[in-house]
Amino acid sequence: MKPASVLAVLVLLTAVAASAWVVWGDGSNPASAANQVSTPDPTPRLPYVEPEPDPLVTPPYPVVFSRRDKPGSFLKSGVLTDAEVSLLTRTGVVRVTGTVTRNETGTTLGVWRFTVRDTADPWDALAALDRHYEAGGHELEPTNHRGLLLRKSRNATSAVFHGHYVHGRDVLRVEGYGPDATPAVTALVDQQLTRSPGEER
Repeated sequence: MKPASVLAVLVLLTAVAASAWVVWGDGSNPASAANQVSTPDPTPRLPYVEPEPDPLVTPPYPVVFSRRDKPGSFLKSGVLTDAEVSLLTRTGVVRVTGTVTRNETGTTLGVWRFTVRDTADPWDALAALDRHYEAGGHELEPTNHRGLLLRKSRNATSAVFHGHYVHGRDVLRVEGYGPDATPAVTALVDQQLTRSPGEER
């Protein structure tokens, strides 16, 4: 093939590629970039990637609620208050995972995972959640677990616990209330913090 013909073919191919880029772009989605959450690839040279291990344990008792979705889907859910959903959104949380269980006496336990986007700081979300419960009259409880902020409120018949801590890009929550909440939450906290230890800044 003559050099002129080769050059003409190269010019034609370049023009086709440029036209395709103009029409379809580079494949990225700018709308989803703000909610990006990066996770490490444990086996980058293999075609199969091991699934990320679940950082949450499953509480005892029958499951009465389980969901993984964007924060807005939890509005009016009855398991997170609208004030909490607004707080989570403001601090950069883009994914919420929660499981709630309850026994026959009404003792209720829950574990939650609040994942922040790449451009947000999980420590900001942790501080905001802890302030939220402090403002509601929950007192800070002593704990032997590193990084855990555990708050408690008590009435005549039961206690209410909400504990939060940072683990990677997540703020994890352990909660419980009801007549047998104190021993049940203590056991759940030990189990959860063994699975996914807390961090300190």
